[in-house]
Amino acid sequence: MGKLNKSSISEVKAYKKPPELVLLTLEGVMILFNLKPEWTVALKKISEVDFLSQIKNYNKDNVSQKIVNKLRKYCKNPKFDPAAVRRQSVAASALCIWCHAIYTYSTVFKEVAPKRAALKKATKSLEIKQESLRKVGR
Repeated sequence: MGKLNKSSISEVKAYKKPPELVLLTLEGVMILFNLKPEWTVALKKISEVDFLSQIKNYNKDNVSQKIVNKLRKYCKNPKFDPAAVRRQSVAASALCIWCHAIYTYSTVFKEVAPKRAALKKATKSLEIKQESLRKVGR
C-alpha cells in the first residue's frame, strides 16, 4: 500500500488532467467530505494544509446514510480497485483504500451498533432478574 504524505499528495495535485482512476478516487474522497465530486473541488480540498490530518481524524462513526449510499456506487464499481488505481498513482491508491475502509466500517458499524445496544439492554434485564431471584431464594 502506498503511504499518504505531503509528497504523495503533491503527486496527485500535479495532474492537470488526472487519469480516469485517479479522478474516480478523488470523487470518492470528496463524497466522504460531503463535497461535489469534481476535480476542481478535489484540488482545493487536497491543497488544504491539514488535509492529511482530516483523513487521519475522519469521524468514521458518524458517516450519514446519504454519504454511504453515494459512496456505495464507487465501492461497487470494479474500476474502483486499489490495485488498479495504484498503476496510475500510488497516492490515489492509498486514498482508494481509505474510501473502501470507511465504507466497510460505516456499513458494519450501522449493523453492529443496534445489536450492541440490544445486548446491553438484555444484559441489564438479566442482571435485574437474577438479583430478584437471589432475593427470593434467601
